Amino acid sequence: MRIQKKTILYAAGVLACGNIALQVLGFAYRVLLSHYAGAEGLGVYRLVNSVYLVCNAGCLSGVTMACSRLSAASEARGEHRKVRAVLRLAFCVFFTLCLLCCAVLLAGGQGIAQSILGDGRCARAFPFLLLCLALTGVENIFKAVFIGLERMQYAAVSEVAEQVIRIGAVWLLLSQYQGNDYGVIAMLIFAGMVASEIFSASFLTILFRRGLAGRAPAAPLDRATARQFFFIALPVSASALLGNAIGSAGSILLPKRLMLAGLTYEQALSALGVLSGMAMPLLLLPIALVSSVCTALLPAVTGAQAVGNGRRVRALTGRAVTTVGLIGVPATAVLVPLAPALSQRIFGQPLSVPYVSLLGVTAILCYYQMAVGSLLNALGLQHWQVVISVSAELMQVLLMYRWCAQPRWGIYGYLAAMVLTEGLAFAASFTLLHRKTGFALRPLRRFGVPLLCGAALYGWTRVFFAWFSRSSVSETAALLWTAAGAAALYLLVLRLMGVHLWTYLSRRIEKPALPRLHMW
Repeated sequence: MRIQKKTILYAAGVLACGNIALQVLGFAYRVLLSHYAGAEGLGVYRLVNSVYLVCNAGCLSGVTMACSRLSAASEARGEHRKVRAVLRLAFCVFFTLCLLCCAVLLAGGQGIAQSILGDGRCARAFPFLLLCLALTGVENIFKAVFIGLERMQYAAVSEVAEQVIRIGAVWLLLSQYQGNDYGVIAMLIFAGMVASEIFSASFLTILFRRGLAGRAPAAPLDRATARQFFFIALPVSASALLGNAIGSAGSILLPKRLMLAGLTYEQALSALGVLSGMAMPLLLLPIALVSSVCTALLPAVTGAQAVGNGRRVRALTGRAVTTVGLIGVPATAVLVPLAPALSQRIFGQPLSVPYVSLLGVTAILCYYQMAVGSLLNALGLQHWQVVISVSAELMQVLLMYRWCAQPRWGIYGYLAAMVLTEGLAFAASFTLLHRKTGFALRPLRRFGVPLLCGAALYGWTRVFFAWFSRSSVSETAALLWTAAGAAALYLLVLRLMGVHLWTYLSRRIEKPALPRLHMW
């Protein structure tokens, strides 16, 4: 019997290459935005983007999750004809929801901008926001099907090319605009996003028609598949919609609460822009690798569950948690001491050590929660994930509302609320995942090794970057030498603890062909 050989390293490798390129391009994109829009302009864009995120979550999150899971399960069972039926249903649901969003924003956009967002300038970007939403939906639905069928390379190529086009389009539009109206700047940013989405939607549509559409004739949509689609999509959409709505409410309320702490409106809006457009993206640089692992594991876990291979599910679950820790914790430990210098050099924006330290802890918790949440969704436990994620978002907004208005807390109240709620959400999700799958806890390997590596790298980076900075080398050379030393120390610490990273990630994950079942 032929066995397909897959590894975490191989399955995530294609996505990781694309995501790393995407992360570098995205960082360049944020530098471009900070140069032309400034902190206040980024704050206005963030307000408009909060509306876009809510619409995107409500229209797409559940639809794309259902597409990925059902296409992965159909592929595992050999039911190739169902994929196109699921795709048709996904487009019908998405465009129905998209039309509802269009009706609301086109009819009451000015009122939403004035009364909810608190800035009437935001309404100018709404038409381009809606066009971007429609094109993003086409792209993401095709991308979800490709991921479910384990054609990761199509999604990677599309995203990288899209980001290149976006940078060029936004740069061209902003460089030609000479005014200071931040509403127009937000509109031009979304216009550049539309240009990039036109490419990605067209590219993935052509790939599907040429590569997969003719692989098997389309099957009629049966009631069982439709019920399963909505069983997956509705709770995921509800979770994403409520979570993003609550998170967007937090973004809208944050400047107002900071004003009560003594800041002017411009200062409060700049604080939001620095946090969302500069500091957080800097600390979340490792997310390119973490999200690759999570995305690559989704079809593998869903396929294993679809054929009843519980042992493989438990092995993949434990591997995911460990791998995310081995990637996210050490990388963040290196970034935290370097972030103030990187922010000053790239954005011209100073960041304090306590500020980036709280963001670093938030980033680590976010990585773990991302992995555990993806596994819960892949295993069909999205209903529990709804409760956990929405409760965490609501608690975060309530704590932010109370703490940020106090002069002694200010923006640090928001950071503290993020740390607390992310930690509680991860603890709840991890406990639920362990109870439902029964994977081996192994706390030393899952958490102890990554944290010990992180502590060693944090100490190295902090001491040696300060030493290099005081020497005659340039700041850029100091950053490079410190990062290179941290990478070598990371591999050495792992070896001393008995963890061979390459061997661990390359360990074979076997996917037997049906109908015989073999354990992983």
